[in-house]
Amino acid sequence: MLTLDFTCTLPNGIHARPASEIEQRTQTFSASITLINLSKKTQADAKSVLGMIGADITHGDLCQFLIEGRDQQAAFDLLHAFLRDEFEDCDEPLAVSPDNHTLPLPVFIEHASPDYVRGNGVSKGIGRGIPVHIDVVDLLELSRLEPATDAVRQQQQLKDAWALTQKNFGDADAGAAPVLAAQLKLLSDPAFKRCLLSHTTARNALQAIALTAQALSEPLLKSSSQYLRERVIDIRDLCQGIAANLLGRALEPPLTLNQDSIVISSGTLTPGQFLRLRNPHLKGIVMGDGGETSHTVILARSFGIPLLCGVTQCDSIMRTASMLILDSRHGVLVANPNAAMESWYRMESEKQQRISARSAPLRGQQVLTADGTPVSVLANIALAVEAQGVFAQGADGIGLFRTEMLFCERSQAPDEEEQYQAYSEVLRCAAGKKITIRTLDIGGDKPCDFLDLPKEENPFLGYRAVRMYAQFHDIFTTQARALLRASVAGPLNIMVPMVATLAEIQWLHSQFHQIADTLQQEDIPVGEWHLGIMVEVPSTLYLLEKAAKYLDFVSIGSNDLAQYFFACDRGNPYVRHLYDYRNPTFLALMRDITQRAQAAGLAISLCGEMAADKQMLPLLMGMGLTQLSMAAGTIASCKETLMSLNIQQCQQLLETAIFSESSEDVSAHVEQFMRVQMQKPVLDADLLLLDKTVSSKEEAIKLLTDNLEVQQRVVSGSLVEKAIWEREAVFSTALGFSVAIPHCKSPHILHSSISLLRLTTPLCWGEGVDVQLVIMLTVNEQEQEDHMKIFSRLARKLMHSDFREKLYMLSDSAAITALLSTELAL
Repeated sequence: MLTLDFTCTLPNGIHARPASEIEQRTQTFSASITLINLSKKTQADAKSVLGMIGADITHGDLCQFLIEGRDQQAAFDLLHAFLRDEFEDCDEPLAVSPDNHTLPLPVFIEHASPDYVRGNGVSKGIGRGIPVHIDVVDLLELSRLEPATDAVRQQQQLKDAWALTQKNFGDADAGAAPVLAAQLKLLSDPAFKRCLLSHTTARNALQAIALTAQALSEPLLKSSSQYLRERVIDIRDLCQGIAANLLGRALEPPLTLNQDSIVISSGTLTPGQFLRLRNPHLKGIVMGDGGETSHTVILARSFGIPLLCGVTQCDSIMRTASMLILDSRHGVLVANPNAAMESWYRMESEKQQRISARSAPLRGQQVLTADGTPVSVLANIALAVEAQGVFAQGADGIGLFRTEMLFCERSQAPDEEEQYQAYSEVLRCAAGKKITIRTLDIGGDKPCDFLDLPKEENPFLGYRAVRMYAQFHDIFTTQARALLRASVAGPLNIMVPMVATLAEIQWLHSQFHQIADTLQQEDIPVGEWHLGIMVEVPSTLYLLEKAAKYLDFVSIGSNDLAQYFFACDRGNPYVRHLYDYRNPTFLALMRDITQRAQAAGLAISLCGEMAADKQMLPLLMGMGLTQLSMAAGTIASCKETLMSLNIQQCQQLLETAIFSESSEDVSAHVEQFMRVQMQKPVLDADLLLLDKTVSSKEEAIKLLTDNLEVQQRVVSGSLVEKAIWEREAVFSTALGFSVAIPHCKSPHILHSSISLLRLTTPLCWGEGVDVQLVIMLTVNEQEQEDHMKIFSRLARKLMHSDFREKLYMLSDSAAITALLSTELAL
């Protein structure tokens, strides 16, 4: 018997993902391997994902592997190496949304005095609809309504229902693939099936399923980790799925949303319920339980559905509500909104529509820099189903389709037909736009069960990607055939990762052309295709000229290139600080790679974190990198930034950055450059809102601050609105002469601005003073010296009736802007 002690260093403890990593390694041994939680006195079979989750191993727990059997030494050695080299990479801290249910509400909402409850917004957005209540399914209660059955029949019913549930995962919504893969891992665990079949004294099969849900949930509910407690939702969802397949019908009454609805569950909506309800009328979800890691939350974020959780006292309000407004950004659910809240919602919706409309023209076109240089902004994807969504968000093409998701989380590699269908789907969706598909990048931080890769001291520098293709030639050939066949659906760029030598490039060139020839000999058509490599190993800098005979393009993978250039693992906390793509020497490397590729006649692009960093865009333009691939959510904002840049000025900035001494100096130079490039004038015709009708002071201030947000002059309209109201609380800004001058200084203001609102009818500003003209002054804190100068000039000018008359009478925004500019000496 051997023992191996360790401390759990994973931020979320041992949940499904790290448990799966352990299970994959222990399954190959005949020895019994027990995972013991010494801190909590629990233990589990290390060959069972469910068992290990139930051991409640959280961050900091002292643990031990107990290994006994014929091959115990080999198991010990493997687990020892795993704990030393890979265990910490099994998980990462969760991106947690701020707990917004205790934050102050926007002033407008507070003044509206609505009937509301608070919750935590974990999927951000705003929705309006009728309440639709879903009660928690009680399997034990349902089982009492079913007739009793004998044990033999029960066993067969349970086996059939379990098998059907497992099969149904393959036919489920492709957009939910990551969540369903995690659930399938739990369902496929032998411990799940053993538990399901162990309740031989149950009255019927449905009761056995209910008892299974209880038994598997019990240890998780006792956990001190919220993450592990939330896995109970997956257990219940799986058991409800098995129960539905057992009965041959849905457990709940059929529910179809026929009008805009907010779905409310006093407990937690399960992933299965979410997928059954999802349609265009689902405008929001409210749950009593659940949190950041709930798979329902993950699905809601994926499909853009606002979700509020932790709402535990909503029954008394919501059971009688006929209409709801859910704002998960501020963590509030409003029942039967009054006129003021309806006005707030209308204004919020109009603001969002204006923001969307601002970037809409960019979605269907390639952007040009300020001096007319075209730039392609592409998207990174990992699943074929993502393609349609990224094109809708304005992607000019796909610069990186990572194919690893097709291969991982399965017992064998996908066959040629499955891959062909996935690649063809993306190409058809692209309708001729640029598509770059990366060949299999397995190894290092991306293990794959069925390849049985050797354990390495440093897998990031070892046997991965192209270096494995010769040994796993069948897998490589299958993928190459699928890619070349798919090229019939549209022009295809095939990109190979981790290339370091000319010999590898020559081999790849030969292989792809041989495979293309073979397909044609088999009368299988091949379309237009191009071969390229990722530049992520620094040695490629010196072989680009020679490589041009064999390649059509290259793409810089800035993440790995920086990692290898500085010889640091960016996931290692001890050396992570060395990973810095702002470093002047790395910028010089990037410039040299780009110049050499262009001189050799190779098309060049960039994919990696650097491409989506708006601060880096002027430096990338200075290098000549005009094809950038990034996460879809950053495309619109990056396009807007690119349109403000001048290439010649960017080239000058790049030289200054490269000759800097530190990345901090680089950042300072870029920030100064961007301030000059993006600077907005204090006065602009877009800041004038003429002849508007509003019904309250709250509406007037919101209208002005919302406009600042639309014009990209503030970080958040509601934060500046709050600053304005804080000033109003000190003293009224009504000046007399039917004029008010609300004003504030705030770090949330990006560009100091003078806004003007001219009303069709006078509005009470407080203290019995009516105003018809509102001139708002919002100043960035760094420019606060100008605040009082402008304010005092404006106040003096407004005392003159002829100045006021011009502001009232002029109908042209440009003329009013010119008048203010002249009179205020701006």
